[in-house]
Amino acid sequence: MAGHGKHHHSDHSDWVITNKMIVQDVLNACPQSLAVFTKHLGPYALSMPGVKTEAIEVLAAMSDYHEEQLLEELNQVCKQKPKKTGHF
Repeated sequence: MAGHGKHHHSDHSDWVITNKMIVQDVLNACPQSLAVFTKHLGPYALSMPGVKTEAIEVLAAMSDYHEEQLLEELNQVCKQKPKKTGHF
């Protein structure tokens, strides 16, 4: 698999969310991920100061949550192509 680990291209078809990714980066790339974070971690998990600049694994640990289910659902939700909007 050539070039894995590089995130310079904008095609998300092979984009995999890992526990090392920054929460805000995932939210920016996949706005529908917000509902997944909220479902798994509760409505206030993302309202803690500075939490969006942490890795997913840190957020999950702070919420005392096993990240595997969260990552699995994030990847299911976010591998679907986002709807085209004006500036894409």
